[in-house]
Order: sequence, then structure tokens, then C-alpha cells
Amino acid sequence: MMQRGFGMLVALAVVAGALPAYASGNVRRETTAYRPYIVEVGEPYEISLQALETEATRLSELEDYITDYGYPDFAEVQEVEPQWPWTAREVRIYYLRRNLEADFGHVIVSDAITNLGVEAYIGQIPPEKAQQIETILQARQTPPPPAAPAALAAAPAAPAPDSGKGWLNEALVARIEAAAERASQAADRAVSESDAAVSAADRTESIVNQLEQNAGGQTPRR
Repeated sequence: MMQRGFGMLVALAVVAGALPAYASGNVRRETTAYRPYIVEVGEPYEISLQALETEATRLSELEDYITDYGYPDFAEVQEVEPQWPWTAREVRIYYLRRNLEADFGHVIVSDAITNLGVEAYIGQIPPEKAQQIETILQARQTPPPPAAPAALAAAPAAPAPDSGKGWLNEALVARIEAAAERASQAADRAVSESDAAVSAADRTESIVNQLEQNAGGQTPRR
């Protein structure tokens, strides 16, 4: 299988030519020590087993590899700087117990061949990459911490202070008291005025009686 892919690449290399690099801005662009001829663009991103199966339908040697060796422990896609006849991405699979990395790329030969995928690299997993994958897988196997206890029902909130409510009550009481005081004073004045009116009437009647007596010597009326 590997010889078949290698032979095909040798045949294609006769007409191979490098494509010009494209502007990347602040996107990561670097090579690795074990594959200095590949320029990685951006960070790799993990894909699920379902997505890996989809990739295998268009990468023939990836499909063969999974059939022969089973599903990997981890799979990801790495964008790369395209070099004819390779396209601009690789699917990379990792088997931790075998310490093996296998990278597959899509090769463009003809529009009629749409699923030609060739093994671009096979070798040991770099130690830092193996550690990264182990950390990811271990985090998934670690049970999540127990859920925090349900929040206690909030105690009924104290009535929000009504701005000015207390002041209004005090003012209302003061107004009532003032009104009562005025009413009391008015009543006192009315009583006083009533007493004065009675006294004035008595005095008037006494004067009238006195005048009548002086005028006619009649007995004063009672």
C-alpha cells in the first residue's frame, strides 16, 4: 500500500512544481523538525470519528489504513501550504499505544478521480504532540466534578425602601395634627364668641328693661 502511494508520487513528481505562497497575515506559518518540507498554516483542529469517516471517503489510502488498523485514538486536520499535486490540507491520525502518526493528503490528478488520497507521512508521534493528545483524552475520561448543590431558595426579600414613604407618613400625621389643632382652636373661639354673645344679649335685655321701667314704671318682664 505504501509502495503504491510512493510510486504514484514519484510519477507525479516529474511534472511537479511549487505553487506560490499566499499572504497569511498573523496566521501561524511554520515547519516542523520532522517534516521541514511542509509549511503548516494555522493551528490543527480535531475532528470526530464521524468526520474522519467522511474524510476517508475521499482519501482512498486513509480508508484502507483505517480498515487495516482500526480507528485511531485521535484525528485532526492541519492546513498546509499547497504544493502540487497536494491540496492545502492533511488529515492526521494518531495511535498512542503504537506511538504512530500517519498523515494523508488529497492528490489532484484528474477531475475524474475525486477520492485519491495518499499517505504523505508515517512515523513516531512527536513527544509534545503525544502529551497534548494524552491530556485531551484524559480530560474527557475524568468524570466532571459533582454539581454544586442547588442554590437555597432565596429568603423573601425585605420590602424595598419606598423613597420618601416614611417622610410622607410623618408629614401626613403632622398635617392631621395641625388640622386638629386648628379645629380645636376654632371651636374654642366659637365657644368664646358664643359666651360673649350670650352675655351681650343679657346685658342688652337688662338695659332695655331698665329703660322701660324708668319710662313707665312698669314691672320688668322676666
